[in-house]
Amino acid sequence: MNSVNFKKWSFHFMIWIIIINIISFYLTIGYMNEEALLYFGIIATILLVLSLIFIILSSIKKEKRNYQYWISLVGIFIFGVLPIIASFF
Repeated sequence: MNSVNFKKWSFHFMIWIIIINIISFYLTIGYMNEEALLYFGIIATILLVLSLIFIILSSIKKEKRNYQYWISLVGIFIFGVLPIIASFF
């Protein structure tokens, strides 16, 4: 378990979340299948939760904090916390 780089995996998940959101944006513009948007949303949510878990594990293991760690934290804030806050307004 010591060889797992948690911040690296969290960073990779965040890149995939960004790609999924770009694809969802183009599908929304093109009035494509709503079912595909639902599946992309589910996958993005699962990846966001995994990214959050891996960032927490990275902090617990006291891994060195570099750009992967900070980009993952910013991504979690943008794709996770801001939509939750916006839902209250």
